[in-house]
Amino acid sequence: MFSLDEFAQLQFLEGRWKGESPDGKEFFEQYDRPEPQAFRSRRFPDAGFTEHSDGATISYKDGEVVSQWNEFTWKASAIRADGADFEPVNAPSRFSWRRVDDGTLEATQHWNAEGKEQTYTLRMTRVA
Repeated sequence: MFSLDEFAQLQFLEGRWKGESPDGKEFFEQYDRPEPQAFRSRRFPDAGFTEHSDGATISYKDGEVVSQWNEFTWKASAIRADGADFEPVNAPSRFSWRRVDDGTLEATQHWNAEGKEQTYTLRMTRVA
């Protein structure tokens, strides 16, 4: 169970970010907090940040922190001032965010394939 103050520690996500997907394509994401109990992420195809192509929400309700992307859902298992861990509710993987510094964010995904743990880390840099 988390408090609203603990949920607010996710503020390190706020801002505009540039990353590179596993296939080598650049992507751009924006995280904001439209209300005290919600963070929102939106993905954009270019640095213009005009029309988003995808998005997700992270919401706080009754002590739980839930991340929702399309049909997939995760619950926070840990929140720190510089990171957060999410476990799958109905998703194929777990993931973590880590604030490296003010301009760098890492998202690491963990999943099992053929009985072996797989890991992939995306590094994003702050834009504007």
